[in-house]
Amino acid sequence: MRYVGKSCPIHDARQKASGQAVYAGDMELKGMLHAAVLFSSCPHGIVKKLDCSQALQVPGVVDIIHCFNTTEKEYNRYQSQFNQHLINTERIFNSHVRFVGDRIGAVIAGTEEAAREAVKKIQVEYEELPYSLDAFETLKGTIDNVHPTGAVFECSDLTVGEMPQEEDLVQVSAVTDLSRINHVCMETHACVAEYDKYSGQLTVYSPNQTVYGIRTMLGDLFEMDYSRIRVIKTTMGGSFGGKQEWVLEPVAAAAAMRVGRPVKLVYNRSETMISTYGRSPMHFESTFTFGKDGALKGVDSDLLLDAGAYLGNSINYARTVGAKLFRGYKYPYCHFHSRAVITNTIVSGAFRGWTSPEATIMFEHNMNMGARALGMDPVDLRLKNVMRPGDVDRLENVPIGNFRAAEALMQGREHFHWDARKEEVKRFNRENKRLRRGLGVSLGAHVNTFYPSKTDYARVDMRLTETGSVQMNITLHDHGCGTVTVMQMIAAEALGIPMEKVSLGEGDTRYTPLDVGCFSSRTTYVQGQAVCRCAERFKARLKQHVSILAHVSEEELVVENDLVYSKVNPEIKYTWSRIADDSQQIYKHEVFVSEEYVPDTNPGVAGAHFAMMEIDTYTGMTKILDYLAVHDIGQAINREMCAAQVQGAVLMGAGAALLEHVVTKDNGRPMGSLKDYHLINCFEAPNVRVEFIEDGKTEGPYGAKSIGEVCHTPVTAAVVGAVNDALGSDMNHIPLTPDVICEYLAKQEEKERKTEA
Repeated sequence: MRYVGKSCPIHDARQKASGQAVYAGDMELKGMLHAAVLFSSCPHGIVKKLDCSQALQVPGVVDIIHCFNTTEKEYNRYQSQFNQHLINTERIFNSHVRFVGDRIGAVIAGTEEAAREAVKKIQVEYEELPYSLDAFETLKGTIDNVHPTGAVFECSDLTVGEMPQEEDLVQVSAVTDLSRINHVCMETHACVAEYDKYSGQLTVYSPNQTVYGIRTMLGDLFEMDYSRIRVIKTTMGGSFGGKQEWVLEPVAAAAAMRVGRPVKLVYNRSETMISTYGRSPMHFESTFTFGKDGALKGVDSDLLLDAGAYLGNSINYARTVGAKLFRGYKYPYCHFHSRAVITNTIVSGAFRGWTSPEATIMFEHNMNMGARALGMDPVDLRLKNVMRPGDVDRLENVPIGNFRAAEALMQGREHFHWDARKEEVKRFNRENKRLRRGLGVSLGAHVNTFYPSKTDYARVDMRLTETGSVQMNITLHDHGCGTVTVMQMIAAEALGIPMEKVSLGEGDTRYTPLDVGCFSSRTTYVQGQAVCRCAERFKARLKQHVSILAHVSEEELVVENDLVYSKVNPEIKYTWSRIADDSQQIYKHEVFVSEEYVPDTNPGVAGAHFAMMEIDTYTGMTKILDYLAVHDIGQAINREMCAAQVQGAVLMGAGAALLEHVVTKDNGRPMGSLKDYHLINCFEAPNVRVEFIEDGKTEGPYGAKSIGEVCHTPVTAAVVGAVNDALGSDMNHIPLTPDVICEYLAKQEEKERKTEA
C-alpha cells in the first residue's frame, strides 16, 4: 500500500515544533475578557454570604458572577447526547459546596491577572457540614444529605450463566484498591466563549472529544435552540479522557452571555488537578473459581466506586466495568455487583480505556493468584482461558471476530524469553539479598465502537476542487496524536492520490457532520471505514461525470491515480482537475458525495504485555528493566504513531502502578502540584519494545482495529504482577509506592520473626 502501514508526521507537527500552533489558551478575540474562578475552601457546606465589594474595586474588573446571580438549573457534566438519562446534581456555581475546589463564582476582568487578584478579595461565609473523604465513611451515613438523591447509588447487579457444580474446585479471593489519579495532560483545561447578543449566537472554542456533546449540554442548560450554539474543537494538548466531560465550558459560556463579549478561562495546573476530575478510586472484592486443570469456572466481583462530589459518569462507569469482564476471557459464570458513592472529594470521571484498565487490574491480579494456587505458569493459565477467534462476547452477544489474543501471548512469551528469564530471575534472587527481580504478564482487551450498546454512526463528505484536490468534511477530535493524519492517509490510499491532495479539519458544529464523538476507540474503526466507503462512492461519481461528459458508458472507465480514462478509447482521458471544471461549466454539477456508515460489528482488540522489574528491598524503590507489548491491531495505519501510543501508555500505566495518586488531607484539601504528584520521568522510562500482529481481517479500514485505549489496558496489571512475583507478595493496593512496599516487607519480616520464635 502507498500510505497505510507507513509512518507520517502528524498534521500540525511543524506548527507545534515551531510554537505556532494555537491552543484555546492562546486565542485572542476582539474585546476579549478573562475569567478566574472562585473555588470553595470548605469540603462540605452552605455558602451563606458572599462579599464582592473589595473585588469589584480591583482595576479592570468588569463583573462577578456567582451562585446567587446565575441559573440554579442543574446539569450533569457527562451529558453528550439529547435526552440522555442522567441524574443532574451540579450547577455552574454551587451554593451548597461539596468539595474543596467546588465552583462558587468567577470574576470577569480585562486581564487574567486582574481577575485572579480580584478572586482573592472575595469574602465567603460558610455554614460547615459533616464531610466524607472516602467511600466507606459515606456508607456510614455521614453525608446522606449531600444531594437530594442521596449519597449511595446502586449501579448494576449482573449475573451471566451458572456456576458449575464440580468437585475439587480451587477458589482465590483478593481485594483490589485503586487510588484516584489525574490525567496530567500537557495542556491544562481552557475554553473561550463568545456571545453575540444581537443574533443570540453562542460560540464556544474548546479542546474536547465531542463538539456536538457540548452543544447539546449547553443548549439544555441555557435553554437555547441548538442551532444558536456553535462549538469549535481547538488544538488539543492531550486528553486521556480528561476533556470529554464539561467543566469550563458552562462557566465560560455563562460569563460571555453575561457581559456580551468574548471570555477566556484557563485553569492553571493546580486548578486542573483539583477542580476538573480524575480517575475514580475503586475497591474490588473478588473471588475467582478454577478447575484443577486451570479452567476458569466463575468470577464473582463486587465494586465500590468513589464518585467524588458529583455523580458525573460514575453510575455508567461502574456499570461498564462489568461489561469489560467479557472481552478477554471465556468462562461459564460471572456475577458482578457495583455501587457508586458520593464523597467530598475531587469529582471522578473518564480515564483512558474507560474502565478496561481498572477491570484488568482486578482480573489479572486474580489470575496471578490463581496461577500461584494451582502451581501453573501465568502465561499458560491465560492461554487456557483466553477467548479465541469466533468466540462471542456473552454479555452483548456480539462475535469478537478474529481476536488474536492467544497469538499475542505466545509471541510475547517467545520474544520476551519468558521461560529462560524465569530461570534467570530465580538465580538472581538466590544470589542477591537486597535486590529482587520478578516477571509480570497481563492480557488486556477492549472495543472498537459503541455497537451494540449505544447508537454509533459516522458521515463523511467529499468534494472535488478545480485543481484536482479533495476537500473532506468529517467531525474529528484529534487529541494531539495524529487522528487528522490517519484520516488523510486512509482517504489518500482509498482515492489513489497524494496525501497533500486531501484536506480536512476538525469538529465544528456549524459545518461538520453530526457525530457521537471520540469515545469507545471508535474513530479509526468507524470513521475510518466511513472514509473508505465515501472514497469508493467518490470514484464512482467521477466515473458518472466523465460518462456524461464524454458520452461513454461507466463500465469502460477506470479511475487510477488522478486520472479517469477509457479502457476502450485511449483518447478519452480526464484529469481530476478537468473533471471538476467541465462538471461545473458543461454538466452544471459539482463533484460531491456524502456517505453515512453505521457499524454492525465490534471485534475484540487485545494486547499482551510483559514486564521485568527490579525492587530494592532496602528502599522499596522499583525499576522496570525490560518491557514488551504485543498488540493485535488488525492493521497499523500510521505505524510509528501506533508504536508511540503504546510507549506513552506504558509510562502512564506504570506510573499508576508505582507512583501516581492524588492525596487528600484530613481537612479535605487535595494536593494540587506536580511537586507532590509523582510521575515517571524521562530518565526513568524503560525501553518499551512494541510488536503488532496484523492480518487485516476486520471490517475496519484496511482491516485496522483500535490502539489508543487498549494499549493502556494491560500495563498496570503487568507491572504490579512483576512486583508481586519478585517479592512473593499479593499486593494490589495501587500504587505500590516505596512506602507501601517497605511496609509490606516490614510486616513480612515481623511474621518471620514470630514464626521463628
